[in-house]
Amino acid sequence: MASFLNSVQSVTVVLLLTATGYLCARLGWLTTEAKHFLNKFVMTIALPCTCVYGLTTNLTREMVARSHVLLLIPLVCIACNYAVAIVIGRVLKIPRKRFGVFIMACCMSNSLLIGYAMCRELFGDDCVPYVMLFYMVSTVYTQVVGLGFIRWAGEVEPLSGRMFVKFLTSPTVIAIVLGYILVLCNIQLPPLVASYCRNMNQITSPLALLITGQIIYEIGFRHLRVDRDLAIVIAFRFVIAPLFFILACALIEVPPLARGVFVIESAMPVVSIAVVAASEYGADEQFAAQGAAITALASFLVIPVLMVFLQ
Repeated sequence: MASFLNSVQSVTVVLLLTATGYLCARLGWLTTEAKHFLNKFVMTIALPCTCVYGLTTNLTREMVARSHVLLLIPLVCIACNYAVAIVIGRVLKIPRKRFGVFIMACCMSNSLLIGYAMCRELFGDDCVPYVMLFYMVSTVYTQVVGLGFIRWAGEVEPLSGRMFVKFLTSPTVIAIVLGYILVLCNIQLPPLVASYCRNMNQITSPLALLITGQIIYEIGFRHLRVDRDLAIVIAFRFVIAPLFFILACALIEVPPLARGVFVIESAMPVVSIAVVAASEYGADEQFAAQGAAITALASFLVIPVLMVFLQ
């Protein structure tokens, strides 16, 4: 009961921050232009600082030495998600314009903007290295496989190597690589840099949740409808994906904290980039937006229950 109440409290904090973003958008304070600025600020400055600070503060050489095993878990589990989702999508004959969005929504969780904040509330700062490990794998799948499906669904030009180059040169990936190098070389951040990164670390989660609230406001509650395909997406996000990770962690001995982070991250809402990509490439934008909003709201009810099973 104590763990359930603690989970409810932690999730409530996340919900309140998200609701604050929604309210600010409704009042006209958090406009679309402001959201674009905050999103750019978080993704290019605050989050990379958080990655470096989190890795150098919470990661050790010993953890890096066994990280190949931890990386294997999300690598295999997400691949299984894709395989099952593709089969279901084909059996149900989901239209091409929606198919790519459906696959990405089923398989890719919002591991950073919402998952990072949720895990920190539930597990504390010690969870950051495991969040980063999960993010490394999920980002590769998102950028290369997920966006590839959405591009195909929108019937645009074939994929090129530019997408992969863009992924490798993104600030967050560079920050993660830099953080690992510093850990492996046992190099400490200078006090001034460490203080700057620590302050950025403290504001990353609140800003990310304000952005989430603004996205939900833009979509509008009246447009949130659960059809057959969206019901399957919800099942993937909160049942099928976590089950893959629970089974994998049972087969491969991992630290309890890593197990908790992986399962919670796998049960996060639909990754928000799916909405942006669907709009840009001409896929089913409305389905992507509905999936992102409904799973974001549902996660606040599902996560406390899921935390009980993790005890």
